[in-house]
Amino acid sequence: MKKTLTLIATLTLAAPLAVSAKLTLGDLFADNMILQRHTAAPVWGTANPGEVVTLTLAPGALTVSATANAAGKWQAVFDNLAAAPSLTLTVSGTGAGDTLTVNNVAVGEVWVGSGQSNMQFLVSGLWPQDLAEVSAVTNPDLRYFESPRWMEEQPADHFPSRKYKWLTASPDTAKDWGAVAWYFARELNRALGVPVGVIGSSWGGTPAEPWVAREFLESKPEYKDLIDRALQEWQNREANAATYHDELAAWEQTTGRADDENAGLRNGWAAAEFNDSDWAAVSTDGLQNWNALGYTSGGGALWLRKTITVSAADAGREFTLQLGEINGLDLAYFNGEEVGRGGQTPPHFLRQRRHYTVPARLVKAGVNVIAVRVFLRGEYRVFHGNFMATNNRAVFGFGEKLLLPDGAPATPDWRGKLERQLPPLTAELVKNMPPNPNQGAGCVPALNFNGMVAPLMPYAIKGALWYQGESNAAYAYAYRELLPLLVNSWRAHWGRGDFPFYVVQLPNFGGAKPLPVSDDDWAVLRESQLRAAQTVPGVKMAVTIDLGEPFDIHPHNKQDVARRLARIALADVYGEKIEWSGPVYESMQIEGNKIRLKFSHADGGLVAKDGALQRFAIAGADKQWLSADAEIDGDTVVVSSASLSAPVAARYAWSSNPEGCNLYNQAGLPASPFRTDDWPVVTQGLWYPEYTYQRKHAKPLAPLAPFPRR
Repeated sequence: MKKTLTLIATLTLAAPLAVSAKLTLGDLFADNMILQRHTAAPVWGTANPGEVVTLTLAPGALTVSATANAAGKWQAVFDNLAAAPSLTLTVSGTGAGDTLTVNNVAVGEVWVGSGQSNMQFLVSGLWPQDLAEVSAVTNPDLRYFESPRWMEEQPADHFPSRKYKWLTASPDTAKDWGAVAWYFARELNRALGVPVGVIGSSWGGTPAEPWVAREFLESKPEYKDLIDRALQEWQNREANAATYHDELAAWEQTTGRADDENAGLRNGWAAAEFNDSDWAAVSTDGLQNWNALGYTSGGGALWLRKTITVSAADAGREFTLQLGEINGLDLAYFNGEEVGRGGQTPPHFLRQRRHYTVPARLVKAGVNVIAVRVFLRGEYRVFHGNFMATNNRAVFGFGEKLLLPDGAPATPDWRGKLERQLPPLTAELVKNMPPNPNQGAGCVPALNFNGMVAPLMPYAIKGALWYQGESNAAYAYAYRELLPLLVNSWRAHWGRGDFPFYVVQLPNFGGAKPLPVSDDDWAVLRESQLRAAQTVPGVKMAVTIDLGEPFDIHPHNKQDVARRLARIALADVYGEKIEWSGPVYESMQIEGNKIRLKFSHADGGLVAKDGALQRFAIAGADKQWLSADAEIDGDTVVVSSASLSAPVAARYAWSSNPEGCNLYNQAGLPASPFRTDDWPVVTQGLWYPEYTYQRKHAKPLAPLAPFPRR
């Protein structure tokens, strides 16, 4: 009996040595992949320790090999590949006898597109005409891979599963592409005539801190406590989530902020026969501003009603109601019956478009009534609560159509009424509000880098595209140091030198301000982006101050964003002799009661688009800003004001939405907003306080060192 036990033990210990490890490839090496041309392009995977792995690209029979190390990892390198449209990669090992085949491999140009929701923004969200155009394209030379949205405490070398895949451009796949990635790949493919691929790695709503390698963040003492606290809260998120909703409900009851009743429904406001003639008319732009209804920013319940006319042919057909983005909790009614609700579990009301199906039995010929109740919890939910309709309006369609058909008239305006105004949201109330553990998703410092960027390394790429900043606006001044940290951390870990890194400057957003200068955080964030582009080698910036939508933080014109990024790439790394930037402020000179502003990237001359120059401001030593008269003189702009005899500083387009700013160059590219002064600005001295967006832990830290001006 004793011998039998010994034999069993021996077999158990020896068994693993007799089983061969499975030959595998890294996550990115799959059908439809693309390799970077004209460089060292690594391919990696796992096998038995000591196993020789052979890789062959055909046609051409180009072969390389590698030996798995003691951990079973191997990496082979294809060097200086020429562009090719469709190859087959065969991978075989000497030990296990496995053979892997990767089909339709392209060789060309590879870029990474990263950031938050505007880089994540899908082709499916484009305007109907753009979506129709993109969805009609079949082009196997365009490739796209989107990494999973994933967080890791340590840098990972793989994703959580292998369900992710490369896409080519076709009617079946177009909707799943990132829109900026699709247009950027198309522009480069048209110009270069080679395959182009983009690796998407984005997460909506994320600030920049999660995308920076931890050791780079910790090089700034201000971040050390932040990282430790945020990581601890993230690790405890499940336990915190178990009590969060009860704690939030108790807090709302105690503070008088609970949504206990639907008084509007009780009063008949959803009914088709209700007379809303005494309600306030709300224009399409007014959907973003509830002040006309008596609402303040503390939160409350509001109602919207409108009528639409349905033809006899469409009566009795299923109806699709699209309400754009509602940053609140909503209930939608059609002819008095509820047809949809959204955002009932925070924070899922943020950035979510509503698509509700109206049953065919409710759709009648003639006049029909749509009513929407929105409950806005208040400012503490990141944004002011609002109703952001697609193209500043809600749209409707039958069958599978989500938008009005071409040529259909714009929908009429809404009527609105305030049901209830919540008590003022004081700093003390916010301080005592329970933190929402769900808002940590994607927002823990360094964890997106670990889970979404590190697994891509060391894949051969040409460069990176970065569209992010909205979620760092409250700490916009610190972004001028944070963005270089991010760029340098990527470059250091990727090991491909100072590869090109192109930043999308934030577009115009929000209501236009009547003042010549509005010292708001988006203006400061844009300056921080500009400073990074001027001081970090290989970083360049695409200005989009003319491509935004005032009341949609996700502007739909991603085509021109991508075109401007592609222009930078074509001029910077592909040798095309084209202007890639709009005018950039270079220096100033005071000439009596005028200031002369000199610009780089003014080749061919400066241009005032659509009339006289707008949105220039001038100030004296008292720092009081006045609207300035501005005239182009060669590669300079001369600004002045009849009310100011001794100017000392000037600014241009210095607000979140500088509506009407119109300085361009002959290439049709807009000037970046700028200021000549170094006076204190909003958010100066503040650092990103913590990953949950809650303000209860926010504290001013040591001011940043003065930024070197050029």
